[in-house]
Amino acid sequence: MDAKQVIVAKLAEWGLKLTDAEIEQLAPAYERLLKWQGALEGMLQSRKIADGMNFPESEPITIHALDRMVSSGAEAQPSGAAKHHSMPTGQRPIGIPDSTTDGHELAYLSIFELAGRIERKEVSPVEIATRTLTRVQQLNPQLNAYYTVFSDELIAAAREAERDILRGTYRGPLHGVPIGIKDIYEYGRTTCGSKPLENYVASTQATSVKKLVQSGALVVGKTATYEFAFGFPTNKSYFKPTRNPWNLAYDAGGSSNGTASSVAAGLAYAGMGSCTGGSIRWPAQCCGIVGLKPSYGRVSRAGVYPLAWSLDHTGPLARSVTDAALMLRACAGYDLSDPASADLPVPDYTAQLGRDVKGMRIGLLRSLYDQSCDAKIRKPYEAAVKEFESLGAQLIEIPSITLAQAQAVTWPAIFAETAAVHVDNVRNRGDEYNPHAKLYVAFGLLVSGACYLLASRVRAQVRDALLRELENRVDVLMLPTSGTQVPRVLEDSPGLSIISEDFPIYTPIFNFTGLPAIQIPCGFDSDSLPVGFQLAGKPFDEATICQVGYAYEQTTPWHQRHPRL
Repeated sequence: MDAKQVIVAKLAEWGLKLTDAEIEQLAPAYERLLKWQGALEGMLQSRKIADGMNFPESEPITIHALDRMVSSGAEAQPSGAAKHHSMPTGQRPIGIPDSTTDGHELAYLSIFELAGRIERKEVSPVEIATRTLTRVQQLNPQLNAYYTVFSDELIAAAREAERDILRGTYRGPLHGVPIGIKDIYEYGRTTCGSKPLENYVASTQATSVKKLVQSGALVVGKTATYEFAFGFPTNKSYFKPTRNPWNLAYDAGGSSNGTASSVAAGLAYAGMGSCTGGSIRWPAQCCGIVGLKPSYGRVSRAGVYPLAWSLDHTGPLARSVTDAALMLRACAGYDLSDPASADLPVPDYTAQLGRDVKGMRIGLLRSLYDQSCDAKIRKPYEAAVKEFESLGAQLIEIPSITLAQAQAVTWPAIFAETAAVHVDNVRNRGDEYNPHAKLYVAFGLLVSGACYLLASRVRAQVRDALLRELENRVDVLMLPTSGTQVPRVLEDSPGLSIISEDFPIYTPIFNFTGLPAIQIPCGFDSDSLPVGFQLAGKPFDEATICQVGYAYEQTTPWHQRHPRL
């Protein structure tokens, strides 16, 4: 049988029938899958025990294992120099170029600054909420960053926060601060960016959202998402695509596109996203903000619509490292409802901010990005590398897998799990999905159980190799967030473009290994679109990657630049 006949036969086993045109699109992807399967076999480490016989050296990665990487179940010990400087009383004053708005207007205050004003009763939560709603009403028609806005509930919660604060019951830095929640988190109307769920109203709340509300955060509304966190929105999609606030002709990145766009545009002070292959860090880069993907198991996934159970992470997007750290502390913690949740203490992620990075060792994963990173991305990234060198950090090249190898591990694993999530939905209402989202589910059904487990074994190998480097040679890892520019908003379905070999995204390696990673803005490309880099660290040592990211952030102006709308 040729590839098309094989595809038809395999999908028929699942009761799924596609059109000839859809099969035509799947055929090259299936050929690529077979190539990846061969690559995975070549990457496996085995011990020869007899002629033609091997003993496997790695087991498949599991959704429970990462917290066991921390010695004796204790919190990971911070790395780096011990010298400490007091926390700043706001972002350092850096001149704002003419192309940006005033970073000190209320909408663009950091959470850290805003919290101080709220606690001192210089500004009220009601005033902040009202101004945020006004800004949403003015700008959301351009950006499509929110699907649902909880106007009445927001003002009611702001009044309650104001009463509490006036009575002396101040809950902390998120009390009275408006935030957005990605629309795959169960909280009120929850569409997942898909027509079949347009009218679904959740009867429960995702654990992480509950924690944020308990910390005093005010939920503005539900932010846009790629359909079920993987179906690219186009101008023909049922839900309109979210626009990039830096240039409305461009996509905001995804799948946490609405959160990234709303935070960058001052429609929320921070927000929650999800990340399976890069969906916190990629849109954060595209919109010029900070995106923090915690360690696997650090923040509960309970109440968040799954994409791929063993790779799904939840975490915050914000305009500064400090704000991301504050958000993480509020939403992190053990949750019995999530089988992957790590039963570890939650530290103060701001405690190391202000420590210098002199003498810290930064590992560069050049093998992953050297051959594929676009020059317009590479230039600001290399400038960031030099900035760390000027701060006294040591730069060390670390061996790693290549982009082609990372793709062989990533896409079969993600979409096999995605297919398991969505196959019944697609059988029933697949014609209401974005056309390419339906195709990705079909692609996942073509991944054999053996191929999936091969990828899971290689994931464990890659994770263990990175952990050895982090234990013995370096304190953090560094590489670009992506090697390509954010795309323009698409008119039609992009097909299976995300799994093509010419899509250089470098975020998945920290999803399939579960290591914590943070995206930091580092400038703009030649088209005036944001560029960023990632830092990754030991399991559950988010404090150190925040420390290193903060050190860079405070010597550069990028976190104080905001789009003019």
